[in-house]
Amino acid sequence: MDRMYAYVDESGNSDLDTSKTGSSGFFVVCSILVAEKDLQDAYQRAEELRRQHFQTGEIKSSKVRSKDADRRARILNDLAKLPIKLYFVVVEKERIYKDGGLQFKTSFVKHINGLLYSRLFRNCRNLQVTE
Repeated sequence: MDRMYAYVDESGNSDLDTSKTGSSGFFVVCSILVAEKDLQDAYQRAEELRRQHFQTGEIKSSKVRSKDADRRARILNDLAKLPIKLYFVVVEKERIYKDGGLQFKTSFVKHINGLLYSRLFRNCRNLQVTE
């Protein structure tokens, strides 16, 4: 079985009080899965995509204005052509009980990441994870 590589990243914050300035309504943990045989091709094509759409620096959604829906669609269409799979967990923070254990940052982040990792390791036997 071919080795799979998972690149994991988080978006959002752990604060359950979403009314605070700067607090996001969602917390997302996403992994990009690439088969070892596709690794070089994925890197090369992602680098071309980065140069085309972002010139320098990281590929970041925050670098694309929300009003520029056409550019966002072009970027997403190009990303969809990469030899990758996605696994992610999206949490709507307002639906979490505020008086439970998930009110604490460490517990919250560990639990949500644990949901993703358990799914990843259940479905991918030969997995190398990078954060």
